[in-house]
Amino acid sequence: MSVEVLDPRFDAEPPYWRELRARAGLRGDWAWDVLRRQAWCARTPWYLTVLLDGSRPRGMVGAAWVGSRTRRHRFAVSGCGGRIGGLDLRAPGSSAFPSWWFADVGDDGGCRQLLSEYVPTVRRLLGPGLKGTLIRQVPEAALPVVDGRWRLVRETEPVARMSTEPFGGRDDWLASLPRRRRAHLRGVFARVEDDDSLTVEFLPGDRADAVEVAELLRVNEVKHRDVPIVPLPQFVGYLRCLLEQPDVFVLSYRDTETRRLLGATTVYDHPQWPLARAWSSLRVEDGGRPDLYFHMYGELVRWAIAQGKNGVVLGKKMSQVKASLGAELVPQYAAAIPVR
Repeated sequence: MSVEVLDPRFDAEPPYWRELRARAGLRGDWAWDVLRRQAWCARTPWYLTVLLDGSRPRGMVGAAWVGSRTRRHRFAVSGCGGRIGGLDLRAPGSSAFPSWWFADVGDDGGCRQLLSEYVPTVRRLLGPGLKGTLIRQVPEAALPVVDGRWRLVRETEPVARMSTEPFGGRDDWLASLPRRRRAHLRGVFARVEDDDSLTVEFLPGDRADAVEVAELLRVNEVKHRDVPIVPLPQFVGYLRCLLEQPDVFVLSYRDTETRRLLGATTVYDHPQWPLARAWSSLRVEDGGRPDLYFHMYGELVRWAIAQGKNGVVLGKKMSQVKASLGAELVPQYAAAIPVR
């Protein structure tokens, strides 16, 4: 087995990367050009470690190095950012999925290989300065693998998954919901779809204006400044590259007369489980429309059914609202593990 450690900011796309993406089912945010822009826009250096049998990848792990020189107001610098630190295993664009993949995994989702292969490998590469690793998106079945002495394991926000496979259309999905939610959504759908001043479109990402979408997404980001580390704003260069990927779409709501973008969500396509990634809309007092958030879920369901998907991953946040719409809440855990 050989190992490659890649920094997307400086390293060219490896020849095996597109095949690996297809095998691992990695969505548009894992395209190499997108990874490069994401890495340049991050607070901490982000590295991709690939485990190879000959020239064939058998596993990969993406992780950020969090060291003594890491600051909230500072962007990533060359090198590890301090001699002492830890690895934060996090995906580059979404916290709904793990940042690792292995060719052969069991019910533990690859956590056993993380601890038996990846951690010892990076410990040899980085030396004694590596003091620990934080593994996010640990599935419930992997808890016996990651638990142990001196390890801290905590449940995090669940990931919502909306199954659409049982339904023949949006009305079938509506009929499966509790009576009050069903009545509410029928009212929402009627009001939005009878509004002649509103245009609703499901577009390939390259037909969207990245500047316009970024400005709208920043409206939603302002609402989430109550967290310990304030999210960075949407960077237009990153978003433009992301929207150019053939498996990225935008569901948009636009004022028919002024053509102003009132609401939008980005969707990362996948053969079975596409991800609805980022949603934002203008406030009503700023010219927006009410209830677009709930209408968006109906459009996602309709699109997923028409495309023959198993369902849509709805990510984190607003868990109880998503559960009321029929989504399954999949438990997720994080494990902080010291490295000796």
